[in-house]
Amino acid sequence: MDTVDIIEKKIHPDGEPYYFNTETKEKYGEIVGSLAWPEATEGFLVVAAVDFSENTELEARHIRVLTKANESDIGNFLKHALALQKHFSPFMETIKFYGDTTSLTMMGLLDQFNKDRRQRGLSPFYLTEAPQLKDPQRLEFYAQLIRKYTQPGRKILHFCDTALPSYLMDLSSNEIGENVLDRPPVEALSYALAVLSTWRPRKRGTETKGK
Repeated sequence: MDTVDIIEKKIHPDGEPYYFNTETKEKYGEIVGSLAWPEATEGFLVVAAVDFSENTELEARHIRVLTKANESDIGNFLKHALALQKHFSPFMETIKFYGDTTSLTMMGLLDQFNKDRRQRGLSPFYLTEAPQLKDPQRLEFYAQLIRKYTQPGRKILHFCDTALPSYLMDLSSNEIGENVLDRPPVEALSYALAVLSTWRPRKRGTETKGK
């Protein structure tokens, strides 16, 4: 398992809640997990966060991939997702994991996994539908997100290691539009970006900004 950070939930002096990374001292507005489980290759998951403060020069919030994992066995894959979900969830709170809930294969495997856990008195793993999944233009939607956060000279997407950047570098501009959801690492990242890119503080008048 990749090295992970300890997250605490804190309240800004103005009352706005945020997540605090005790190792890096970073403040996040939101943390989510996302996963992709194909039928023929390894599953891939990420946990990512969006900065609480906006970068005033770039007029955007940095998004940071905190950890990632890949696994070929569905049982181990979902157990790993549960472990990371627990580790990155502050006390008395559970971060959401997003994925393709329209996949009959994925949901069937998840149902069986949860059935087995319930029989043993263990809590199930819940998967939330990723944004725009049922939209006919979903491929273009996710392709635009990948292009936005990987455009040269605009460093607002940060990775925990070199694995994900290498997957992205293998995609040409045309392939991003055609295959963005066909490669598990890119698919999982796309779901996280779709959620985090829309996060804003609830109290807009008290939003802090920084570089």
